[in-house]
Amino acid sequence: MDHAAGHHRGTQADLRILSRVEVAGRPLRAHLLAGGLAATIFCLDAFTRADLAVASLYGLVVLIGASGAAPAPAPRRVILGWSITCAVLALLGYATYRERGAPPLALVHLSFSLIALFVTTLVLLRTQVMGAAVEHVEKRYRVIFDSLAIGIWEHDFSAVEAAIRRLRESGVSDLRAHLVDNPDVVQAMRQMVRITDVNVTALTMMGVTCKADFFERLSDFLPETDDSFGECILAIDERRELFQTEAIVLPAKGPPRQVIVAFGLGPDALLDRVPGSILDVSHRRALEAQIRRNREELAEVQRSGALAAMTAMIAHELNQPMSAIHSFADAARRWLDRAPPDLEETANALAGLTAGVEHARHVMQRVRALVVEARIDRAEVELGGLLATTVALMRREAAETGTRLVIMPMDDDLSVPGDRILLKQVFVNLVTNAIQAMLNEPPGRRVVSLMVERRCEYGVVIVEDQGPGWGEPGVGRAFDSFYTTKANGMGLGLSISRTVVERHGGSIALGEAPGGGARVEVALPLWPGTGSAAGEGAFDGGEESLAVERLFDHIDHQP
Repeated sequence: MDHAAGHHRGTQADLRILSRVEVAGRPLRAHLLAGGLAATIFCLDAFTRADLAVASLYGLVVLIGASGAAPAPAPRRVILGWSITCAVLALLGYATYRERGAPPLALVHLSFSLIALFVTTLVLLRTQVMGAAVEHVEKRYRVIFDSLAIGIWEHDFSAVEAAIRRLRESGVSDLRAHLVDNPDVVQAMRQMVRITDVNVTALTMMGVTCKADFFERLSDFLPETDDSFGECILAIDERRELFQTEAIVLPAKGPPRQVIVAFGLGPDALLDRVPGSILDVSHRRALEAQIRRNREELAEVQRSGALAAMTAMIAHELNQPMSAIHSFADAARRWLDRAPPDLEETANALAGLTAGVEHARHVMQRVRALVVEARIDRAEVELGGLLATTVALMRREAAETGTRLVIMPMDDDLSVPGDRILLKQVFVNLVTNAIQAMLNEPPGRRVVSLMVERRCEYGVVIVEDQGPGWGEPGVGRAFDSFYTTKANGMGLGLSISRTVVERHGGSIALGEAPGGGARVEVALPLWPGTGSAAGEGAFDGGEESLAVERLFDHIDHQP
């Protein structure tokens, strides 16, 4: 691969040298051609007997002479130089022809020739002024383009537009569903996108020293598991005014970078040159991840503190009844050891022991009641928006493991009553389990699918992976507290998830995915009158800790 890249760069360098030689030789060839044409016109005009009026062709000589500077506008001195030369040749040709007996009409032809030459010169001078203005604007744009603090590169989406048009002509009406069902189409279209220009910031960001060595195509620096380009295809098809997404790019040197990409695809945009703004947010995301880890560690400390405080309270509350139980049991044993045994006193001691046990039971009920006092704040939660938020939250972890997160299209907007934070934590836990279950699978199989469907009065969220599945005894024990198949797992995630779902009046079931892998179905009762779209984020309550819920689950599931 390195040899091929070096050969490619060598070929580009050779082409650049040939291009400079060609550009350097262009003015000389143009001037020689213009000079030869001027000499021919002069000879025909001065030494032929027929009045051919060839002097009017001197305007063509000026055009050819001025074209030597293309694509840049010809300098003013070049235009005036060829114009004056042609005017002098026209006058000399007329004078020579007149000495040989030119007819009176020759003077008229000369006048028209000079007028045509004058008009051509004016047009070229005007073009030169306009070209200089355009060049000035282009240079100013280039300075701005190269000095921006964010990366910019131009995309050529024309081939993608043509491919979309062919799909439409072949009968594809639902493009989103077609792309979900045919990921190879997305990969093929991504390879069609060319990078036509970049600025200095983009070069630095991607670890490249010069534009000639920059990536030629978008697919060269996007990972194979990137799923953001599918939405870009839809944006091109819909000609959105603004498309923005977050993606992972692979620089030529250095670790992968997380970037935000934005560009306009409106109806007036030229898809062969679409400038995109590329903002590197790798450091920001790393800082956010560090803050999130610190918060999780703090929450863990708080949970440990809460558990320690609860343990101390339970120990304190149970100390007196346990002491009484021990005393009554010891007394009953001593009364029975007498000869003869004192059955009446033994019965009294056993009655005291029973009372002590009942006291301990009441203490546990009081502790349980203290935990259960935490209630769930219910509000309308739109499932599609909740899954989109979950996927956005898990995108970086998925990218780090090469996993694609896919939300299947939904026919209806389904809403459920519940606590948005608790439900989101359930789906985050399920997606995390799915990602970790596929770590030993080939990269192409690491796909987590999320879908929502309606079953009677329930909205069902289905999470599927392509890992090894539940197996035995996984399905039977997955919800047991402290049961885990992961080296660093605590075995509480699914147990807590089931508690949260059941608190919302729903259920959670495990199974095998049709194509192999694990399948989890979460059924939640629908919001009354659901079917009307509830805006994403209809309820976004404050940050709530799961410490009380987890403590309750821990106590509730102890053997």
